[in-house]
Amino acid sequence: MANVGRNQPCPCGSGKKYKQCCLATDEAAAAAAREQQQPAAPPPPIRAPRFGRWPVVDDPSARIDQLSNSTIDLIHAGKFDEAERICQRLLDEYPEVLDGHMRLGQLFRARGEPKKAAEHLRLAAAIAFADADDDASELGLSLAAEADSIDLTTP
Repeated sequence: MANVGRNQPCPCGSGKKYKQCCLATDEAAAAAAREQQQPAAPPPPIRAPRFGRWPVVDDPSARIDQLSNSTIDLIHAGKFDEAERICQRLLDEYPEVLDGHMRLGQLFRARGEPKKAAEHLRLAAAIAFADADDDASELGLSLAAEADSIDLTTP
């Protein structure tokens, strides 16, 4: 079909100008046809975070969890130096949160440095005790007991 000017008579035979009759319907149909002809954009690739690299997270508690959990993964993978850097980052960015000291306790225990492990577990327990929450106090007792247990087994 030939292009019809906006001010020309509508080709449907209504006697109205094209812009007042079928223009809107034809433009909508043309737009729909263009959308169907364009290939759908592929979804963005899903990339698993490598150790020490994370997607940007705006929520501080989610960020703390992300850093803390990646530390555990690094410890299990035997990447102690990377884990220590992330623990230090936790301590620098979130000094009022016990995760940095708790993870350092786990790290030093895995490295075979029980005195340092007990020291950091006690620091984590102190942070937990400073929180007025009952669950935090229970966690503090657990961390202190773990530190005591390490001291008892260390010559």
